[in-house]
Amino acid sequence: MRESVEKEKVVSIVTHLLQRACLALERDAHGARREIQKALELLLDNAVKTEIQPRHVHPRIQGLAPWQARRVIDHIHANMETPIRVEDMASLTRLSTSYFFRAFKLSFSISPHAYVLTLRLARACELLSGSDEQMSQIAVACGFADQAHFSRAFRREMGCAPGLWRREWRGPLITEAP
Repeated sequence: MRESVEKEKVVSIVTHLLQRACLALERDAHGARREIQKALELLLDNAVKTEIQPRHVHPRIQGLAPWQARRVIDHIHANMETPIRVEDMASLTRLSTSYFFRAFKLSFSISPHAYVLTLRLARACELLSGSDEQMSQIAVACGFADQAHFSRAFRREMGCAPGLWRREWRGPLITEAP
């Protein structure tokens, strides 16, 4: 019972944040980005805290234990700019690679690779909208092999090129006077 109340509360908060973002979009794009970022962080945090169990699951396969989920998420955040292998995440949780893959997908309803890609693109969006860094620097900072790899992944997931996204969503940058 408590879990369903908690999920309803998260859904309510995320809905409210996204409604505020939609209202702010036309007049305050930077404010809209903040609201969307809050909603994303809340959803990701909630995904770590709760196991999402599909209805037809093989009884022997379970999701990650809370300590395993925390350890993997911490590892992903700490190593965002480097290659993150499923084998390394599996060893952190003391599971075989194949079992880890299924347990991760059961816990987060997304594959480990897709989860890492989502976090990398979210970080890229932060850097694109809030910095003057070059695309190649952003690509490396977010763990992509190079700018071309970053651009392909960004376009595939976001529906536009990173440069176009930056022009559309860039917030006011504060520059220091000389």
